[in-house]
Amino acid sequence: MFLLKTQILLHHCPYRIFFCVKPASLSFIKTLGFVDFRFYNCIVIYFLQMLNYFLASNQSLPSGRKFYQNNRFVLFIWVLITLVFVIDSWITHRYNNYLIFENTFRNLLHERSLYANYPAYHDDSNHYGPVFSVLIAPFAIFHNWIGLLLWNLFNCFFLFKAVQTLPLTEDQKIAVGYIAIPCLIESMLNQQFNAGAGALMVLSYTLLNKDKGIWSALCIVLGTFIKLYGIVGLVFFFFSRNKLSFVLWLLLWSVIVFLVPMLIASPGYVLHSYIDWKNSLMSKNMVNVLGGGIDISIMGFFRALLNEKNIPNFLLLSLGALLFSLPFVNLSRFKKSRFQLMILSSVLIFPVLFSTGAEDCTFIIPIIGVGVWYVKEKNEVMKRILLPILLLITCNFPLLLFPVFAKSHPLSLAIISFPYFLVWLRIIYSATYNSFWYAEETEPEMVTALAD
Repeated sequence: MFLLKTQILLHHCPYRIFFCVKPASLSFIKTLGFVDFRFYNCIVIYFLQMLNYFLASNQSLPSGRKFYQNNRFVLFIWVLITLVFVIDSWITHRYNNYLIFENTFRNLLHERSLYANYPAYHDDSNHYGPVFSVLIAPFAIFHNWIGLLLWNLFNCFFLFKAVQTLPLTEDQKIAVGYIAIPCLIESMLNQQFNAGAGALMVLSYTLLNKDKGIWSALCIVLGTFIKLYGIVGLVFFFFSRNKLSFVLWLLLWSVIVFLVPMLIASPGYVLHSYIDWKNSLMSKNMVNVLGGGIDISIMGFFRALLNEKNIPNFLLLSLGALLFSLPFVNLSRFKKSRFQLMILSSVLIFPVLFSTGAEDCTFIIPIIGVGVWYVKEKNEVMKRILLPILLLITCNFPLLLFPVFAKSHPLSLAIISFPYFLVWLRIIYSATYNSFWYAEETEPEMVTALAD
């Protein structure tokens, strides 16, 4: 039945050329619990079909709207995906990542290392900041199966709500929601906080745009103290109407968030935990770069492509930082909403692209930036070429179809970052050189429209 539905969708889907998987090849796929590749494939192709219907003419929907052209339906799909993978985890007893997270709260209470391995409880170790052990506390007090459910739903709703605060039209928000689905699947499957991290990054812009610098500063600080990615949101300082106040709130929240774990544990233990956090990140970076792990950042892609593991991170990071900063020479565009949205897209994509700790489930963060770029991009040919290629690679078909080959050939996995890199380059070019984009902003969505 799954195959029949897939074939029907393929026949009508404009992107079907990218999904020509013969039924016989599916025999190589092992199921993840009761959720197998056929279910995953149907979700991907279904959302592409929906995307095609209402994006066929520049996000101008026909007068007779279909049921899937509604944000509530997008939320329904997001929640359905979340519940499917939570139930899958219940059935297969696959709680590992959640156990890593909730165990940090227990370790904080007993002042044990937040970054040591605890093989009796879970595989791998924690890499989030000490304040994360406080954030996870409301979920950790429940039984694991309830805590996992609430945890995944929290991340799902948090990111969805953040997308709704973007100064876009309703139809554009729907488009962003559909575009994010493949990465949402990865994030929910892996029980990760990445959706929440992405939400904090989006809110750090939209709250500031609403002139709520106090809460924007909190989002930036909290995102930084949990996963470091949030620090890139500091560039939104240039969009602040009251820069001095914004800086003061950043400093105040930094002190508060730094001290929060001390409400539960001793100051000496917390200070040592911050040192341990730094060491754990450095250790993880070394493992990924030297081949002990899989580096799917754009730096890992070029190292694998050139078969040269000795290319230093510093060189590629420096080039990336230089490109990232190019749009900021255009001081006259800082108040232009379209320019700000391109910077937001860059902020969402850049830290994951240039992070050796990036995983496939981390791309829920940059996919939101891709969605924002897509609904604002004026070059129809470019967007209709880049988006399907990006979504195809995001779906991680090499790993799904040929896991043994993919794991032994890092380039087939690291390639996931390359289409994001192309989109990011396009964003940098548009924000830096396309002056006609910002010459006149007359669209109503150009006015900030953050709902209270």
